[in-house]
Amino acid sequence: LKGTTVAIVCVRGGAVFPRMKCDAGLENLCLDAIDGEWWGVAVEVLLLVICFVGVAIVADAHLVSSLETLCARWSLGEDVAGASLMAFGSAAPEIIINALSTIKTVLSTEDTGSTDMGIGAIIGSGMIAFSIIPGVCGLCAENTLQLKRRPLARDIFFYGLALTLLCTAFADSVIVFSEALTMVILYQCYLAVVVCSPLVRRWYRTKVLGRARDVNVCPSGPVAPVVQVSLPLASV
Repeated sequence: LKGTTVAIVCVRGGAVFPRMKCDAGLENLCLDAIDGEWWGVAVEVLLLVICFVGVAIVADAHLVSSLETLCARWSLGEDVAGASLMAFGSAAPEIIINALSTIKTVLSTEDTGSTDMGIGAIIGSGMIAFSIIPGVCGLCAENTLQLKRRPLARDIFFYGLALTLLCTAFADSVIVFSEALTMVILYQCYLAVVVCSPLVRRWYRTKVLGRARDVNVCPSGPVAPVVQVSLPLASV
């Protein structure tokens, strides 16, 4: 669809906007046709708001309820569900954006800087997870929030290690197969620690200390609010 002419008919004081040409076609949904117009920014902001509202509706009506159902049916721990199912659900937009930007960079004949957008999405998601999400949870909570020490320390350790590997891989501006495979293996190790740590802790209490203690699973009814800081390691 390159060279497709897009007719923009807008009347302002009797003047009609000229016909504008969409050079990129479906590559950017012809959004370049509204560049340079006073109403172009408003249209792009409106589209951004619609996307955010759509994600909020899907997450509230489907993702959270489905996660609670799977968590109760499979007897998954809160940290296990947050680090696996919830992490993949929240990181799905980032994975799609990074994949598309990478494919666009590989297929493009010009240096458009699409890779920088992917890197920004990876690092920016971590800043949101560390600052905005806990801050909004604290502002919206009516009662005192309680942080669990073990999940928090575990996630901080693995996230710091993942950022170290990411910076090391980006040091020479080239990511080879072994570096990418190492980061994928790191996430697999993270999931293994998340899944096996409750079993190891239960075995230690039962066999070594001689006392048993139930490991919390996702309840079906309302409970006191507890902040689970699950970092988006799936996107690294």
